Amino acid sequence: MPRRRSDKGPWFWRGMIALMLGVVFALFAVVAFNQPPSLMADSSCRMDRKDPAHTIILIDQSDPFNPNDLDWVYEFVDAEARALPKYGRLTVMTPNAASPYDPKLVYYACSSGSAAEANPIFQNPKMIEQTWQTQFYAPLLENVEAALTDTRQPSSPLVEAVYSIADRADFQAGETDRRIVLVSDLMQHSEGFSFYRLGADYEAYLDSDLAKMSPALENVDVVARIVPRQIYDLPMADVKAFWRAYFSEAGADYGSVN
Repeated sequence: MPRRRSDKGPWFWRGMIALMLGVVFALFAVVAFNQPPSLMADSSCRMDRKDPAHTIILIDQSDPFNPNDLDWVYEFVDAEARALPKYGRLTVMTPNAASPYDPKLVYYACSSGSAAEANPIFQNPKMIEQTWQTQFYAPLLENVEAALTDTRQPSSPLVEAVYSIADRADFQAGETDRRIVLVSDLMQHSEGFSFYRLGADYEAYLDSDLAKMSPALENVDVVARIVPRQIYDLPMADVKAFWRAYFSEAGADYGSVN
């Protein structure tokens, strides 16, 4: 019996071959796209230094925190940590009375990515969350707690600390999504300029030597979470106005959450 001739011509088979090759290349592309970058062992940050975001939290512990303050500080830090994208860098610092232009480094690491960012096709969301909690979040809270309970400092060189942050190599204009979070009563007090001597007077600050070193903070988001006090040494409206003028002059996008 004669064999039935296939009605599928050469163009059909060429198309099938092209389709199969396309599927293979697509699979290679998906695998390559999901290939994690090389990371630093101590911080889980990208070795190529292409951080997708960098948030720096400056905790001013020049005056001791009340026990009632600790919960909202943890909630605030929690929100900042969870807002970071995968491989986003988080740095926690405190002002340094002994060396104003050298704020103390409390903690730094990069987020391993939360469960909300996990790709269910290639990743296990529960394992992603567990890794995030143990390697990134738990050490963060431990170091923040230590900073909050640190001894009281004799001065609060906030302006100097902000200038040093702006001068960091990993916080320059080429970096994306830069953010500074101030956890403080915002009372600047140092040899260079002190609210307790001259008030929260921005014009007086401009006449000081400290004002000659202005930070470059273009396209940087700055948020202040003002520590509540029963009595403030100066009208808080004046203090907020000073920092708004200061950060506006520096080119930052400044806002206060309370």
